[in-house]
Amino acid sequence: MKERIITGICLLAVVLPLVYFGGYWFMGLILFATVIATHEMLAMHDTLTKVPKWIKVLAMVATLGIVFSPTLSKAGFILGSHSIFLWFICLALKKINVETGSFYTKALIYVGFSFRALLGIRNHSLTLFIFLMAIVILTDSMAYFTGRFFGKHKLAPKISPKKTVEGAIGGWLAGAVFAIVFGLLAGLFSQSWILIVLALFLPILSQIGDLVASALKRQYDIKDFGKMFPGHGGVMDRVDSQMLAAILIYVIILIGGVL
Repeated sequence: MKERIITGICLLAVVLPLVYFGGYWFMGLILFATVIATHEMLAMHDTLTKVPKWIKVLAMVATLGIVFSPTLSKAGFILGSHSIFLWFICLALKKINVETGSFYTKALIYVGFSFRALLGIRNHSLTLFIFLMAIVILTDSMAYFTGRFFGKHKLAPKISPKKTVEGAIGGWLAGAVFAIVFGLLAGLFSQSWILIVLALFLPILSQIGDLVASALKRQYDIKDFGKMFPGHGGVMDRVDSQMLAAILIYVIILIGGVL
């Protein structure tokens, strides 16, 4: 526990200023996080199937291209081009199997568009970024405490045995109420439907993101995605709950014409 607390304090001391100042500082943080998260995902797959290093390097470059492309269409083009290339080296060159090609494509989508969303949200507004992070943290915390004191029915025992239905509901209620109150007080959205949709679904996606990460770790029989942060695991272990939630905010805001 002591190690976990010390690591958490050190992380906050480094990350919070970069988030606050934004711009190139935050871009540097996202660059670092994307590289490490992509490495963690590919290293996880390596525990079952070894992949040539040059294919991993290309996947890393493609993921960074998705994150930092100036437009969403160019990010989609990079994803499509790399996916076609993966299937070429799978079917024609026989360097990887179909399962690996499929995993790499999913990893690019999962990591690339999640970190692109985080970057886009912060570039638009520090308040909006705080909105996302606060909802995720509150949802996770309340799900834990509600489940601990009132949990009786397992939510997904084969994936995450300690999570309960009661905890999930408690986390969702806390996140939804906070989202509405914070959104109204901060005046984040000019259209009320955006706030309503985000309040309803962000806490749900936050918990789904956590379950997706747990399912992956169980599938590959690993405790954590990485060991970079003692007591906390890797980058993916720190951002798993934010990833799907960030994508929803990014998509909704794009539709709403705010970004």
